[in-house]
Parts: sequence; C-alpha cells; structure tokens
Amino acid sequence: MFGSKTLSVANNDVIMAPMNRIDSKAPACLLLALVLAACAPSGPDIRPDQQTRDPDRLAERGRYVDAAQAWLELAEEQPARAVEARIAAARQWLAAGRPDEARALVADLRLERLAPDLDFEVALLGAEIALAERDFTTAGRILSLPRDQVPESLRSRFDALNERLAEANPNSPAARVEALAEALREPEFRPEMALALLLELPLETLRNLQSEHENRPALAPWLDLAVSARARLIDDPELQRALAEWRQRHGLEAEVADDLYRWIAAWRQTLPMPESVAVLLPGDGPLARAGEVLREGLLAGWLQMPRDRRPRLDFHYLDNEPDAAVGAWFEARERGTDFVIGPLARNQVGALLALPDLTVPTLLLNRPVEDGALPAPDRPIAMLALPPEEEAELAAVRALVNEFDRAVVVAQQSDFGRRVADHFGETFRLGGGQVIARTEYAAGEFDHTETLEALLEIDRSRERIARLEQVLGSDVASEPRRRTDFDLVFLAARGGDGRQIMPQLRFLGVEPRPVYATSDIWPGGNVGGDLDGIQLPVAPWMLQEGEPARQRLRAERLYPGLVGDPTLSELHALGRDALALVPWMSMMKRDPMLYLAGNVGRLRLANGIVLERDLPWARIEDGRPVRYEPAPAD
Repeated sequence: MFGSKTLSVANNDVIMAPMNRIDSKAPACLLLALVLAACAPSGPDIRPDQQTRDPDRLAERGRYVDAAQAWLELAEEQPARAVEARIAAARQWLAAGRPDEARALVADLRLERLAPDLDFEVALLGAEIALAERDFTTAGRILSLPRDQVPESLRSRFDALNERLAEANPNSPAARVEALAEALREPEFRPEMALALLLELPLETLRNLQSEHENRPALAPWLDLAVSARARLIDDPELQRALAEWRQRHGLEAEVADDLYRWIAAWRQTLPMPESVAVLLPGDGPLARAGEVLREGLLAGWLQMPRDRRPRLDFHYLDNEPDAAVGAWFEARERGTDFVIGPLARNQVGALLALPDLTVPTLLLNRPVEDGALPAPDRPIAMLALPPEEEAELAAVRALVNEFDRAVVVAQQSDFGRRVADHFGETFRLGGGQVIARTEYAAGEFDHTETLEALLEIDRSRERIARLEQVLGSDVASEPRRRTDFDLVFLAARGGDGRQIMPQLRFLGVEPRPVYATSDIWPGGNVGGDLDGIQLPVAPWMLQEGEPARQRLRAERLYPGLVGDPTLSELHALGRDALALVPWMSMMKRDPMLYLAGNVGRLRLANGIVLERDLPWARIEDGRPVRYEPAPAD
C-alpha cells in the first residue's frame, strides 16, 4: 500500500462597586428618575478583571487559568498569532498547576511544522512540564542539546532550566561527582566505579567538571579516566590507546587498562536496542541495485551483532513516487516499529521531512534537495549520506591546514563537476585561500592538453616566445613554461576522466605541486600508475589496511559485484554503519563530540541532524588508495 511492499525478517469572588449617596437637595425630577431606574431590571455584575481580557494583566494578578483561556481566545481571533498564543497559554496552564492542559497543547504544537525557534520553545515547555512532574529523564533529554545549537533568544531560559534540573535531579553531573568522592573513601573502590558514574555524561560536561574540580586531587585521575574514555567511546583502537596512556600517566598496572576496556565493551552492550527496525529501500527504478546493496550491508551488520541484540528487520520496498516513503513510514509506525532507516531517494527524503509528526526515531540515508528543509535538532531524526561535496570541503580544509593558499581547479563539465568545484572553492576561500584559475573539460574526451595548457598559461608562454621571435626575426631557444603562482591543483573529476587528465598534468610539469581530488577519482581496482600521486579523502572501507578494509575484503568474497565498483562497495559499508548507529543516535544527539568510527568515516552529529564524516587522508599508490600523512609542506 501507499507505493510500497513490505517484507519482515477555584471560583472568583464578585466585587461590587459602592453606590454614591444621593443629595437630599437634588431636584424632584432627578429623584424620580433615580427611583424609576432602581425599579428597572438590573444588568449583570461585572468583575473588574472581566473588564479586560489582556492575558498579561491577568497573569500579573495571578489569575493563570483566566490568562490561559484568554490566550486561547486570542489564538482563535488572530490566526497569524495562533502558535505564539498557544505557547503562552501552555505556559499559563503550567503556572496554574495544571500540567495536563499544558501537555495537551504542547503535544498538538509538536505535530505542526514550526519555525526552528518556535519549535525549540515548545520543546523547552516540554522540559518545564517534565521538571514539574520530576521526570528528570525526559527533562534531561530535552535539555541535553549543546548550548550552541540553542536559538540565542532562548539561551537564558535554557540555562535556567538546566540549573533547575541540576538542583532537583539526584543524578545530575554534580551529584555524580559527589557520589564518586564518596566511593573513593571505600576500601573496595575500583576504577570501573568511576566509569559507571560518569561515562554517560557528554564529553563537554566531563571536561567542565574536570576544570571545576581541579583543586580536588583525589578526583583528578578518575575525571581524567572518564574524559579519556568518553572521547573515544565508539572507536576501539583509539579507546585502547587512550586507556593505555591514562594508565601510564597515573602509574597503574598494565592490566588495569585491559580490564577497563573489557568493562566498557560490556557496558556498550547494555545500551537499549529497538526490538524492530523498519528499513525503507528502493524496490525498482534506477536505485534498485543500490537498494539491494544497502540491504546486504544491513544484513551483514545484523549478523555481526550478538543474537540477543539483533532487532527484527522489516524491509519496505518503495516505488519511485515521492510520497512512497510517507506511506511506508506510516505503515511501519502502525505496526509498532521502534526505529526507521531510510529512504535513499532525495525526493522521498524531502517528502518524509514535510510530515509534522515524525515521532519514531528515523535515520535517513540521504539529504533533502533543499537544505532549508532540515528539521530542528531536538527531533528524533538524523541523516547519513555520502555526498561528494563533503569530500571537496575536506580537501579544501586539508589544503588550508597544509598552508596552501592558491589553487587552480579542473572540473568536469557537468552538474557533478560544478557542485564539487563550487564547494571546494567556497570552503577554500572561507579559510583565506584563493582559487586563481578554474577550467572545465568535456567528459569522455581523451586529449585535454589545450584546456590544461590554457589553465597553466603555457599557451601564453608560447605566445610570448612567438612574439619575441617575430621581433628578433629569428628562432629563440626557449621552452614554454607553465605558471608558478599556485600551490595545488584540485580535480573535480571522475575516475575515467582522471586517468586521462593526471598523466597530462604530469607531462605539463605540475609536479611537485600536489593534486587533490575526491574519492570519485578512483574507479576501483588497480588502475596502474595513471592516478598515482593524487591525494584524496577516502572512507576507511576503501583503504588497504585496518579493520574496515578487512571487512571489505570479506564482503567482496561474498558479494563479487562489489569488486571494482567503489560506489556500490561504499553503499554496502553505509548499510553496516546505519545499523551500528541505531543504539547510539539519541546519545549522539546529546553529545556533538561523540563519534562512531564507522566504515564510511568517523560519524558525529555536530548539528544534531546531519552526520558529518571525518575521513582519513590518502594517496593513490600503485593504483590503490593508501593512508597518507604528508609533511606540512607536502
């Protein structure tokens, strides 16, 4: 249905105004008029607070119920102010001690598509309601958003609510530190106790605690332990290295680090895992093969899980209609699914994000066409994608780190080439660099010499020689020279084109200037020496060493179609990482520094919505990408 197929593995007193005394000397007609008026039927008694329906004045008088009702009336009368009025009404219901009415308004507002600031203001109301009912878990979840992601106009209120939470919550960070200090006095204290108390806290919180308690030397080693472990919590090689370094800093036995690593590994397995996960994949059309590969990656990751941790996977196969994912998402929710992965198609991602009630945690496998469609970070939504523009930005950052500030760009004459070149240029210029020249080439052509000579100004050099010969009237023994005013070349090209362009750049004397590209430059397999020397960011999955590389080799034996096709191979890795992210997504939303060392890169929710990829730097050697850490001037 809906374009998809499913497969399962207190009352107020009345105050009367006093009557004025009647002057006995008043004229008789006036007295008669007053007597007649007294005999007439009386009008309704009017309370002073009913003379105005100004909700702010009602609230000032402590009449919070009346203020809430006045705000709701205002919402009906002025639709343009309805959202703000309902938010204010919810706040007055809360002030009146009637959280049920406030909660109902908040629930209705959460179903609407609000501007980010209003959306977060509603979320803060939810935190206030939770605090009023001593639901510290819910309040903590809402108030755990990194402060720099909070709209500036709401930060003072956000801070005040966090202070209230810390004072009221027996499990607040401050309370945990005092519990640690108490535990240290016990003879049976073990290092694992420090982790049990502190490891759940965001890294920034732990670092703040470390700074606040630096004058308490007894706490120092254990706060240091918590910071060291949390910083690399889901990165096994780095975690083991960090624990070993912590052990050495504090003069402890080697086995202490090993014991702590095993404890953390066991603790990670206690994180809640959903019972069922709905997966929305393309069932036909141009993305059908991508859907198959993603499914294989998800199943491979599922099989690597302990049996008691494996969720039920329900696969929904979508047609190409933009609203197909919407129908499948509602169907999955009706079935009681706990988590949704997908869809993959960008137009279907946008349609799903347009829903006002995305309440089931959802990991989208692409980004919407319009970046402005991103939801507020407190929503249970994240996005994981592999856009080449992201790699172009990483290449620009690497160039700036290496103190390169002048680049020339060669871009494929296509939407892909322009997008990648634009993102490189924007990031490079933002960091102080300058793109001094840019050219485009026609894809599929063999000889790009003329285009590249113009970029490198070799043609101008040749023209200067010709003019000189004309002036002198004789041949001049001189060779055309390329320009020397650039630090690097950036290629916005795909593999087949790259194999033609790189040798020609080499022939034209670009080296020793480095050539940067995105991973699209490598078509997979061993491509001989054509691409050797190109530097690029690449997924750990595509490297020749490390655990992700070993996993790739095993996957290629099981699925031969992955061999020689980096795009499909990375989609397989994406499926594995998508499932690995499921138990960590809520924690990553609370901690933008927490990263997963995945197959497609280090993944972290820096802005609470989009999973950023940090990729290792590589160089193509002997036809394959290998990890490469160049000297600063390289």
